Amino acid sequence: MQFKVTSAYYDEASKYLVYTATGERNGARYTVSSRVKCLKAPTTPERLHMVVLLALTDQFKRPSPSGRRE
Repeated sequence: MQFKVTSAYYDEASKYLVYTATGERNGARYTVSSRVKCLKAPTTPERLHMVVLLALTDQFKRPSPSGRRE
């Protein structure tokens, strides 16, 4: 899976990281906008990338509406 975080911000009050990422997986392009609860703010670009990677990995583990799972 290859992706790039196109935008992200951390809301200190709610402790949510809100992000948009775009990339490619199994030959299909995707764009995902979502939010993730964090215990503390991702202070470096590397930590931000890791948080989004974990969130995307979790999302892609779920079966698609068609029931297909890869």
